[in-house]
Amino acid sequence: MGSAMIALLSGEIKTVQYSRLNAENINSFIQNLQTCDGVIDISHADNMKWALDACIKANKPYMCGTTGLQESHSNMLKAAGITIPVLYAANTSLGIAVLKKAVALVAQALGQNVDIAISETHHRLKKDAPSGTALELSKVIEQTGYPQSMINFTSFRGGNVPGEHTVHFFQGDETIRLSHECLNRNVFADGAIKAAQWLFKQPPGLYNLDNMLSI
Repeated sequence: MGSAMIALLSGEIKTVQYSRLNAENINSFIQNLQTCDGVIDISHADNMKWALDACIKANKPYMCGTTGLQESHSNMLKAAGITIPVLYAANTSLGIAVLKKAVALVAQALGQNVDIAISETHHRLKKDAPSGTALELSKVIEQTGYPQSMINFTSFRGGNVPGEHTVHFFQGDETIRLSHECLNRNVFADGAIKAAQWLFKQPPGLYNLDNMLSI
């Protein structure tokens, strides 16, 4: 993702890359932040505490697309949003943001008299399952009154698939399927860049792609 974003950015834009943050390099990270507009973090959940602390100290925005987060990480994002602009997106594809809205509309229209399943496919190296995006889709459904415990998840891992997500609504003799397929990882890189550019202009708060797209 880092390489993909740099390839999409103008050559005039300076970037500083870190793959891991720890006690040994955090001072260097904070120093580099002084000359940056903000942070785009699509790495590992273990980096979040270091990155957020540094952004708060430097008063810089923090955009996160890392998956596999625990409740403690979500609490960190909420707390940081009081002081700095924070945006979290389990999937930085703008198409996924639109899919979530469509899923919410269908779930609300059908009510609870329906069976719902979410299937997702990713490359063989992806560690978390279900994916963060699948869980975000389930949260959208849950907000319409459908119990998340009733949603079935199916995860496939193989090859080099960037990401596929389908929400299945089974009702009587008919089925509705809403799907999104990513054909190239540049989709995520482009979405992350646009989200960060938007975030860097916002006041402190906790945001998502819906806020950016006004949907």
